[in-house]
Amino acid sequence: MFKSKSSVREIGNNIDKVLVEIKDIQADIDRSSDKIDNELNSCSRELINAQTTLGEIQPLIDSLVAQVGKDAPDHIKVLVGTISDGITGKVKNTLNNLAEVQKNVKDVDKLTDEIDTLTDRINNKVKEIDDITDKVQG
Repeated sequence: MFKSKSSVREIGNNIDKVLVEIKDIQADIDRSSDKIDNELNSCSRELINAQTTLGEIQPLIDSLVAQVGKDAPDHIKVLVGTISDGITGKVKNTLNNLAEVQKNVKDVDKLTDEIDTLTDRINNKVKEIDDITDKVQG
């Protein structure tokens, strides 16, 4: 089935309009991906700050135990030791949780990189279609 030159040109123009819409969607995806990356970077900084702060607790606890333990009666030493162990355990658990969140942040960052790669592939296909419609319209 043959089409007139004007019909082919019209089809080419319609395809170009769709391609522009695809490029707009792709730009939206890229902007969203960039926002996710920025938020991940912020989360990562805050996680590092939290890990640093929690890491400073153990020396304080050790100092407290050493100060109280010198001349304290045995029941006070045991009480302070038990409380110290409880705090230390909670700090370690929290540090482990933060490390897992840090890992998850890195995993999500990899996924946003993957999204960027996919949008680049879409862009290449859009360019291919552009080239085809240019030939048809010319």
